[in-house]
Amino acid sequence: MGTTDDELDATSRRLLNEIDELKRLEREKRHTARSSDEFHDLAAKVDNAARHVFDSAAAELIEARDDSPLQDEREEQHPGDWTDAQRP
Repeated sequence: MGTTDDELDATSRRLLNEIDELKRLEREKRHTARSSDEFHDLAAKVDNAARHVFDSAAAELIEARDDSPLQDEREEQHPGDWTDAQRP
């Protein structure tokens, strides 16, 4: 059986947060001199953040293969039924 809606939602939120961090780092890198130590440090951080995004996306794919183990959640079939819109 798959993960619960809350677990899948948490993975999705983690992925979105990691994408935001990747974008932030890339924007910061774009404002540094190419040959500077700061640029190379940020480039390494961008690479690391991108790897986390990739890993989170792969985890979400695996988690979402099977439906929720909870009967109530399996019966919900509308778009976004597994997300909690009340969460930030």
